[in-house]
Amino acid sequence: MSVAVLASAILFTAAPWFAHAATGPEVVVDLQVQKVVRQKDGAETMVDGQAGPGDTLEYRATYTNRGAAPARGVLATLPVPPDGMEYVDASAAPAKVLASLDGKQFAPAPLQRVVVLPDGSRKSEAVPASEYRFLRWNLGDLDAGKSVVVRSRMRLIGAPR
Repeated sequence: MSVAVLASAILFTAAPWFAHAATGPEVVVDLQVQKVVRQKDGAETMVDGQAGPGDTLEYRATYTNRGAAPARGVLATLPVPPDGMEYVDASAAPAKVLASLDGKQFAPAPLQRVVVLPDGSRKSEAVPASEYRFLRWNLGDLDAGKSVVVRSRMRLIGAPR
């Protein structure tokens, strides 16, 4: 499978759940997606172009308040495509991120779940980051003319269904 990085950016920008701002449309989102390439010396570079299974993509979403007044309660939401892509654990920046399995209930990452053991007892265990479907940052109030960038990495794991 080969995925055009630009096509992914267009798809996400059009998604209605991509950005949430309590004050409405004066907050605009610019999404950029680039393939992460690790050099032999360990340094990373970001490139445009094609990506395939096993490649890592970095999503950078810039939230800008184009209004004349502060935007209140801005939430940045970044989806993790359910088919063929997974969130790279601990790659979110800012690091204080909420995660969700369904896009409705969010909790601080790493997510935890309760499992029932064969003896009927319960224990808490970490939810694998590969199961995360949404990431969210509470950006708070965004002053007029100001921007904030959130980032996360996703790994291509196979062809979409």
